[in-house]
Amino acid sequence: MVGEALGPIGPPFASEAVQQCTVRIANESAEHLNMTPLQDVRSALRCECGDPGCRACVDITHSEYEAVRAYGSHFVIKPDHENSENTAVLRENTRFAVIDVVAGDVRYHVRACNPRHSWIDVRDEGRE
Repeated sequence: MVGEALGPIGPPFASEAVQQCTVRIANESAEHLNMTPLQDVRSALRCECGDPGCRACVDITHSEYEAVRAYGSHFVIKPDHENSENTAVLRENTRFAVIDVVAGDVRYHVRACNPRHSWIDVRDEGRE
């Protein structure tokens, strides 16, 4: 599903975007299962850096996680796990960093794969 949504974007960022979206979906499921009314309780979620070999976890509170998820192109990563060729660090602390995917086609596709947002691609309207 995630790979299909990415469509025609080329290497080297395509596999990184697929990995980011896959881990984001897993984190969404974990966060949903671990939801608690206490906003300051930390959860250990997977780093969404896009490196398929990364098994790092980030400690993040529910409210911090929700702030990241408010934007479809934002991902939560361990500090210093960003790829400066296609992402920008928006904020960082000792526990995690928040990145924004800024590379054109990759940005479009990670937003399209965001499970929290449903939107219509105007380029595809009228095609059926």
